[in-house]
Amino acid sequence: MKRSQGGFSFLVLLAFAMLAAVVLFVVLKVVPVYTEYGAIKRTIDDIVVDQEQTEHEVRRAYENNAIVQDIKAVKRDQLLVISSGNKLGVGVRYDADLPVMKDIKLVFHFEYQAGNIPVLQEQQQ
Repeated sequence: MKRSQGGFSFLVLLAFAMLAAVVLFVVLKVVPVYTEYGAIKRTIDDIVVDQEQTEHEVRRAYENNAIVQDIKAVKRDQLLVISSGNKLGVGVRYDADLPVMKDIKLVFHFEYQAGNIPVLQEQQQ
C-alpha cells in the first residue's frame, strides 16, 4: 500500500514566509506612530494637572516636553487649548501619514483631550 507524503510544499512555505514578512514590515512601520501618540497623550495628561495655567504656559510646557520626548507629529500651535478661571481643557486632533511603498500610504487619525473643559466637541472641523 502506497502512502502519500504529508506536509507543506516548498511553495506553500515560501508563500507563508512572504506573508509573514509583509505583516512584520507593516507592524514595524505602524508601531512608531502609536508610540508617538502615546507620548502625546502622556504629555497632555501631565500638562493638565495644573488647572490654573494660561494658554501660553500650556503651549510652552508642551513644547518643552515635545523636545525632550522627540514628538514631531504635533507642534505647539496645533494644540486646542481652552483656559477659563480654574478650568483647563487641552486637546489635539491630527493625522499621521505613513508611506508604505511608492503609491501606497496609511493614514491614521488621532484625537485626544484632557482636562475639565471638553475641547474637541467645541472645535468640530
